[in-house]
Amino acid sequence: MRDFKKVAGVLIPQRKNVHLAVLIISLLMLPGFAATLTPIDVESYNLESPELEAAEVMREEFSGAGNIWGFGLFIRDSQYFGDSPSQISQVDSFTGINSGQSEPLGGILNLSVLREIDMKAEFLEQHEISEYYLSFASEISGQPILGVLDLATEFRVFMSGQSLLTKPQFNPDTFRMEEAPTNWNDCGALECLSFDDPNITQEHIDLASHRMANNSKGAFLRFLSIDRAFIQDNSSTLIGPIGGVLDENGSIETDSWGYGRWSASSAWLILNLDRERMQNEGWTFTWINASAEWGYDRDGVELSTNPIRYSIDECREKEERGEPLCSVEWLYLSIEEDLREQDELVVTILLGEGPNVEINRELLSSAYLIVLMSIVVIALLWLSLRRVSDVLIVGIGLFLSLLWMQGLIGWGIKFGQSYGFEIIFRSQFSNLLPILILALGIDDSLHALHRYKEERKKGKTIKKSAEESISRVGRAILLTSSTTIVAFLANLTSDIAALRSFGIEAGLGVAAAFLLTGLWVPLVRLDVDLWLLKKDKLIEEKEGQLHLIPKEWLVNITSNSTKKGITVGIVAILITLAATPLMLSLEGDFQIDDFLDDESDFAQGVYLVNERFTDGEPGYILVEGDIANPKVIEAIGLTRENMNSHNRSIDPDQISRTPSGEVELIALDEILMFVQAAMYENITPFEEAGWDSSKDDGGLECQTMSLIYPGVGIRNIPTLEDRDCLVFLYGFILTRGVPASGGYPALPPSITSEYIQSELDLDYDQPWLDTSGNTPKYVRMTMRFGLSNAEQFAKVGPALEQLVDDLSPFQNLSKTNLVERGEIETAFNSEEYPITWAIPTGDPVIRFVAADSMQNEMQSTLLLGIVFCTITLWGGFRDEETLSQRTKYIKKNKIRYSMKTIAAMTFMGGIMYFLVSIEAAIAFSLLTLVLSILWGISGFGIAVMTTTPIFLVIIWLYGMIEIAGYGLNMVTVAIAAMSLGVGIDYVIHVVERFREEQENGHDTITAIEIVGGASGLALFGSALSDIGGFLVITQSSMGFFSTFGLFCAIMIGLSLLASIILTPALIGIIHRNKISV
Repeated sequence: MRDFKKVAGVLIPQRKNVHLAVLIISLLMLPGFAATLTPIDVESYNLESPELEAAEVMREEFSGAGNIWGFGLFIRDSQYFGDSPSQISQVDSFTGINSGQSEPLGGILNLSVLREIDMKAEFLEQHEISEYYLSFASEISGQPILGVLDLATEFRVFMSGQSLLTKPQFNPDTFRMEEAPTNWNDCGALECLSFDDPNITQEHIDLASHRMANNSKGAFLRFLSIDRAFIQDNSSTLIGPIGGVLDENGSIETDSWGYGRWSASSAWLILNLDRERMQNEGWTFTWINASAEWGYDRDGVELSTNPIRYSIDECREKEERGEPLCSVEWLYLSIEEDLREQDELVVTILLGEGPNVEINRELLSSAYLIVLMSIVVIALLWLSLRRVSDVLIVGIGLFLSLLWMQGLIGWGIKFGQSYGFEIIFRSQFSNLLPILILALGIDDSLHALHRYKEERKKGKTIKKSAEESISRVGRAILLTSSTTIVAFLANLTSDIAALRSFGIEAGLGVAAAFLLTGLWVPLVRLDVDLWLLKKDKLIEEKEGQLHLIPKEWLVNITSNSTKKGITVGIVAILITLAATPLMLSLEGDFQIDDFLDDESDFAQGVYLVNERFTDGEPGYILVEGDIANPKVIEAIGLTRENMNSHNRSIDPDQISRTPSGEVELIALDEILMFVQAAMYENITPFEEAGWDSSKDDGGLECQTMSLIYPGVGIRNIPTLEDRDCLVFLYGFILTRGVPASGGYPALPPSITSEYIQSELDLDYDQPWLDTSGNTPKYVRMTMRFGLSNAEQFAKVGPALEQLVDDLSPFQNLSKTNLVERGEIETAFNSEEYPITWAIPTGDPVIRFVAADSMQNEMQSTLLLGIVFCTITLWGGFRDEETLSQRTKYIKKNKIRYSMKTIAAMTFMGGIMYFLVSIEAAIAFSLLTLVLSILWGISGFGIAVMTTTPIFLVIIWLYGMIEIAGYGLNMVTVAIAAMSLGVGIDYVIHVVERFREEQENGHDTITAIEIVGGASGLALFGSALSDIGGFLVITQSSMGFFSTFGLFCAIMIGLSLLASIILTPALIGIIHRNKISV
C-alpha cells in the first residue's frame, strides 16, 4: 500500500500516549532550546580556507600587534553648530574631490575645530582604557605617539619645532643628509607661536597647515578627507597651489597659484590598543564569547543603543571567575557616546566597529513586525480554515515544531561541547531556519486539516476522517519532508562547517515539523472534535464554504493548465530563456543596506568613509619562509612595482593609494630603510646593541656600504643584500624598534613586531642571536595594504585576483603554489626557493572569501539537492511490482527500457560531472542503473516531472533578483536554496493527490480538477498565509529582514505557480493523448 494506513492504525488508537510523548519530549527540549540563545557572531566564519588559516596564524603568531580602530570627525552643516546632541544627519554634505570646506574657515583645519579635537584627544588620554594603549608612528612628528593619533597633536609637535619636517632629512637615493624641508622659526610677518599659546590665530594654523601639506610628501594630507584642497581666499596672506595635485615625488603641482588656505571636511581620530593584554584581562574581540548584556533603550517601537559601560576591574574579575567576557564592541560605542557629548562643530562617528551590536539592535527593533506578521498569518489561516480551534491547533503545532528544532540543535551543541565532536556551528543562516519551518509547518498543517475537512464533508465519521487524513496526506508529507531533508543534507558535502551545520539544523527542523504539524496536528484535531461531539458542540463542515478563494477558481486554473499544457510549457520555456542570461549575469555582492538599516549610524559611517577617504580597510599579505634571505626583500620591491604598474582606468583599483597616487604597501623594506637612515645619523644605539663601528663588517660578517657623514667621517651601513646584515637589522628592530632620524619616524617594537617574526625569542644584548645562542630563524613577515570599498564584493574579487598576480616575485621564490601552505623548514634548505606561503588575508579579505565561498557552495549544494531530491522521489514513486516481475518486463521491452535508463544515467551522471568529478559521475550513473532495476524506471520520470517546475522557478527567482538590482549574497542564495525545500513540497502534494485520484479510477482531467479543489485549496491558503507574513517583514528598516521578506514572498508565490499551473501543465503534456479538449 502506498498510503499510511498502518501508521494511522497505530497513531489513532495510541493518541493519548502520543500526546504524552509530545509533552515529555517538549519538556526535554527546553534545556536544548536555552543552549541556542547564545548570540551569533556575524564576523565569525566556520570556514576552511587558506585565507582564514592565514588570519588565524596572524592572530596567534603576531599576537603583540595592536588593535587599531578609529573615529571620523566630520564638520557639521553650519546651521547645526553647537547643537546637542550631535546627529549623523548634521554632517555637512560632501562637495567632491579637491573641493575643500568653506565653513568654518579651513574646515577641519579651523583653529576652533582643532581645539575641539584636542579636547577629545585629552579625554581619551585620560580614559581608564589608556593603560592598554600602544604607540603609533607619526610620519609628521616623528615621535612615538601613545594610544591616540589625532590632528591637534600633529600641529602641537610641528608648532613646537620638534617635527621631523623641521629636521634634516635622509635621502635614500643618495644616502646623504639634506637640510630640513621647512621650519617653525621663521613665520614671516607672524610670530611663530606654539599651538597652546593663547594668542594663536587662524593665520598661524593656516601657515602650519600649508607647510605640513607642502613638505610631508602626502603624510599630512592623508590625515584629511579627499576633498582636501588649497582653496582660494583673497583675504588670506598665504600663496599656495590652488587646485593642486600631489605628484609621485610628494610635490604639489598646479597651474594656478594664489591667495588661500588649506581646507578639508573630515579627519581621522585613531586609537591603538594592546589586543593581547586586553584578551588576557577580561576583554573579548569575539561577540560569541561576550557576556549577554542589554544595552538598548526603547524608542517608540524601535530601540536605540545605550552602550554597556564596563570598568577595567569588572572585566578582570570576569576573567578571574571564568565568566563570559566584556565585549570591546560596547567599549567602542561607549567611547563614541562620550566623544559625541563633546561635539560642537563636528560630528564624531565610530567607523566600521560594533556590527553585532547594530545587528542585534535592528533585529530587536523589528520584533514588533514579528507580532504583526503573526497577526496577519493567524487572520489568513482563519480565512483558510474557518475555525478558531483549527488556528489554535496549527499555532500550537508550529510553536512546538520550533521548540523541538531549537531544542535538538541545542542538544547537538551540548553534545559536541561535551565530547569534543562538534557538528553544529551556529551562523547567520541559523536565523533563517524558523522562517523555513513556519512555511513548511503551515503547509503540512493545512494539507492535513483540509483533507480532514474534505472527508468529513463526504459524511465520514470523525475517526475515519482523521484516519484518511493521516493515511493519505501523511504519506505525501513524509515524502515532502524526506525530499526537503535530503535537499538540505546535500550541504554536508560542503567544505564550509557553517553550511554543513545549516544542513543538519534544517534537517532537524523539517523532521520536527513533519512529526508535529503533519502527524500530531490531525490527532489533536480528532480529540478536540470528539470532545466537542461529546459536548454536543461539534459543527458540521459545510459544503461550498468559502476558504480564501472560490474552489471553482482553483479547479479551473488547474484543469485549464492541464488542457493547455503545451501552450503553458512554451510560455514557461520562453520565460526561462529570458531569465537564464539574467541569472548567469548575477555577481557576488555585499551592500551594507542589503543587510542593515541604511539610515543607521553604522551604515552611514561606512558610506562616509567610502565617500571621503581612500585609505580603505587594512588587509595583509602573510609570508612564510626564510625571511632573512635577501631575495625576499627584493621581492617586496618588485611586488610594489607590479601593484603600481596597472592602468587605473581599466584594471581594478581597490588597493588604497597615498595622496601622491602610489599604492600603499607597508612592509619590511621601508622599515629597513628607516633603520639605515637612523644608523647613518646616529650610530650610538646600534653600537649599544653590539654593532662594532671599528670594523668594516660591524663585527658580524655583514656586507656594508661606506658613507661619508659630514663632520664625523665614514659610517659603515649594513646593506639589504646580505643575510648577516638582515639578521642583525631584524633583531635590532624587534628588540629596540627604530629610532627617529633623517625625516623618518620612530617605530617602537610594538609596531615593528607587526611586520617580522622570529621562530624563537631573541637575545636582547646580542640581537643577532636567539636565546639559545643560535642564529635566529625569521619565519614570517606581513605586508599591509588598504582595501577601498571593501563591502563591494564585485570589485573586491578582481582586485584580490590582481593582487595575487602581483605577488609573482614571491611565487618565483617558491617551489609550490603560494596559496597552499608549505613546510617552513623546506625554505631553509634552499637559497633559491626561500618562500613557502604568501597569501592575502585580513578582515576585508576574509569577509569576501567567506561570502564568496558560501555563495558558491550554496549554489553547488542547491543543484546537488535537486539530484538527491530526484533520487528520494524516485524511491517514493517506485513501481510496486516485484523484482521478478520487473525483470520480465525489462526482458520484454529491452529497447524502450534501455533508452529510458540511458537517458536517466546521462542526466544524473552529467549533473554530478558538472558539480563534483568524473568519478562521482560514473558512480551516480551506475547507481541510476541499479535503481532502475530495483525501483523501475517510471518512478524516475515522475521524480523528474516533480522537480522540473521547481528548477524552472528557481531560474526565474534568480532572474528577478537580477532585475531588482540585487546581487548574489548570502540572503539571496539562501532563499534560492529554501525555494527548493518549500517548492518541492508544493509540487509533491499535487503529484501525490493526482496519482491517488488516478488510482481511484478518474481520468486525467477529473483527477486534476479534484487536485485543484482539494490540494489546491490547501496550497493557496498556505501560500497566501506565508506571503502575507513575509510582506509584513518587508517593512523592516533592516535590509536583511526586508530583503529576506521580499524574496521569500516572491519565492512562495513562484512555488504556488509551479504547483497549480506548471505541474498540471506538465501532467497535461505527458498525458496529452488521454485528454479531450
